[in-house]
Amino acid sequence: MSPVIELKEVTKTFVNRTWRTVLLRKKPERTRALDGASFSVQPGEVFGLLGPNGAGKTTLIKILATLVIHDSGFARICGHDPCQEAHLVRQKLGLINTSERSFYWRLTGKQNLDFFASLYNLPGSARARRVNELLEWLGLEEKADIPFMKYSSGQQQRLAIGRSLLGDPQVLLMDEPTRSLDPVAASEFRAFTREELIKKQGKTVLWCTHNLKEAEEMCDRLAIVHKGKVIASGSMPHMRSLIEEGSSYRIRIDRGSANKVREAGLIPVRMFQNNGYIEFEVKAKEENIPSVLQHLVSNGVQVYTCRQKEIDLEEVFEKLVKDES
Repeated sequence: MSPVIELKEVTKTFVNRTWRTVLLRKKPERTRALDGASFSVQPGEVFGLLGPNGAGKTTLIKILATLVIHDSGFARICGHDPCQEAHLVRQKLGLINTSERSFYWRLTGKQNLDFFASLYNLPGSARARRVNELLEWLGLEEKADIPFMKYSSGQQQRLAIGRSLLGDPQVLLMDEPTRSLDPVAASEFRAFTREELIKKQGKTVLWCTHNLKEAEEMCDRLAIVHKGKVIASGSMPHMRSLIEEGSSYRIRIDRGSANKVREAGLIPVRMFQNNGYIEFEVKAKEENIPSVLQHLVSNGVQVYTCRQKEIDLEEVFEKLVKDES
């Protein structure tokens, strides 16, 4: 199966020109936004671009959206070059820009969608049908004739989705889609994306964020971008495997056995009280856990539970970024 999105060794450098570089002929500073970035996205996948502010995520989005031309490397959207075949790429993708400034505040939601639909060259009857269809699908029928300035942040977000879907694109590019939303609106937006856009509509989504929990919840695979480079990519199990040196296990024991753990020769990673019990973590290989538990019991430790602790995305991100810094 051919990738819907494919990038190989993409680079982009921005020249920072100021009045000093023009009038005093000073050498302009150059910022390397992307430095050989590579990844691919499969059809129907939610692929995450994760990284701190300034990592190069938005530059990648703009290159794919035909808004910025890359300096070198290979980029394709549905088999088309965003530089040489920009008109074909734009037919295949929708950019969800959550900035309220990209809408006309005094126009109603319906008027906004009608205006942007005209940019897709949709004829009058088809345009009206498509706009009404999207307003109904987004649950904005009752807000259709209300000025955009009176929309809540969640409603503005839905209208942004509607605008991106006017041309029924195959690929959706989402750049920090929940950045300005409160927790409830952000949760609703994620659920809407999963249930409607992905499961029902079958869209391919590139989800760009620096929210680690959100990326873990939404993405099938992801790439970590740092200083313009993709320093790791893959599924969550793969990402965890990059930093695992033996698994972590959390063992629950009775409160009176805390000292016996150390007497048994185990060195906990950390130890804490939880609901009247003592819990501690140890690093060990899976095949060694039965002997660890047997050793504890033989030393008088009463063991209640033992479960493997999954490494979360925050730990993976922190470790990989520190290693690259």
